[in-house]
Amino acid sequence: MKAYDLINKVEIEVTYDSLINLMSNENRQVDLILNEKVTDEDGYLTWDAEHWTTVDSKRFMRCYSLGDRQLRDFTSHNIYDLKNDFKPEKAKEIQIN
Repeated sequence: MKAYDLINKVEIEVTYDSLINLMSNENRQVDLILNEKVTDEDGYLTWDAEHWTTVDSKRFMRCYSLGDRQLRDFTSHNIYDLKNDFKPEKAKEIQIN
């Protein structure tokens, strides 16, 4: 997968594990720009971008945005939850902050 590093202003090749490593060990944020809007199963929340960061090396947080608006909702995940919820391969674009 290709990702754009916004700090170093370079495109890099990444894998699922390297993105987790960037968040866990280098304290970077991974932004997934999605192909289309996603709505949760309750119909409560709709978003088109996910912003992943780490609280510590084993706890992660996902924030959401829709268009140019940052949404107030977020979800918390442990390292084991990421296999179910962190899907960079489905993103249209990956940015690293």
